[in-house]
Amino acid sequence: MPAPFLSHLERLSQLHNALAEDCAQGGDGVPAEMLLKAMGCERKALYRLAEELRAMEAPVHYYDELHLWRYRHAWNFPIRFVYTVDGAVGMRLALDCLLDPALERGLDGILAIDPDLHAGKATLPRLTGRFSPALLGPLARAMKDHCRVAFIYRKPRETTPRRRVVEPLEIFEWNGMPYLQAREVGDTRIFKRFALSRLESLEVLNEHFRKPSRTAAPSCLGAFCNASFEAEIEADAEHAAYVRERQWHPRQKTTLRENGSLVFTLPFGDPDEAARWILGQGPGFRPIKPQPLVKSWKAMIRRLAA
Repeated sequence: MPAPFLSHLERLSQLHNALAEDCAQGGDGVPAEMLLKAMGCERKALYRLAEELRAMEAPVHYYDELHLWRYRHAWNFPIRFVYTVDGAVGMRLALDCLLDPALERGLDGILAIDPDLHAGKATLPRLTGRFSPALLGPLARAMKDHCRVAFIYRKPRETTPRRRVVEPLEIFEWNGMPYLQAREVGDTRIFKRFALSRLESLEVLNEHFRKPSRTAAPSCLGAFCNASFEAEIEADAEHAAYVRERQWHPRQKTTLRENGSLVFTLPFGDPDEAARWILGQGPGFRPIKPQPLVKSWKAMIRRLAA
């Protein structure tokens, strides 16, 4: 590609980027001298570049008295160029797209994530679970194409890891740990949740499956998806406002009492896990029902007090 064309394209993108960022930040405009210095061109060249943007219907405006260039409103090039990201940005976007498929659809044709993701020492906000970034690309491809995956899964209390073949459905986060919700091969009624930090040697298989409906897949809080139950929890008057401004799950229900306390319900898949979650909220929270949850919570309280 001829060097003059590359130089021209670079200056055109520099002008657009400067005006677009200023517009996005609610600025008053970019000083002409700043543009000339950054682009390394003469004033006539700057005017020609601005005219080229106007020819593409860019809302370019120049304040002659203030010597400021700006976009009147947000604008993008009519032709999209896909930009491939890697490193910390790629790692965060890869996981965010898995957690929120709508984000991936919104970035389609704009951003792509390098399949050989090199995250370096990047960390993810709110996530404490350590896992290999190399898992994210294959998992995204498998879920998009509805392909089964095979991997080695290592549980903390098991001495020998096991090979698992599952149908990957979604990625979710619980207590700072990313999990894969998947369906067992052979019995489509059984769903499991796997911590990404315990997955090794993941392989996308050339075996397709039919994705279950949303109502068929478990929808509850926690790392376990056994028979789901509604946990009824009481928050005292001091903590009621804390609960009212939060939604931990779409099925959450809240009832305010006359004394200022509050009762709310959340779906869980394991009584012990629900009890640990309630304890984690601190004083002022206690379970009301079901009885297995109350029993587990009281046992944990006794162990803590011992």
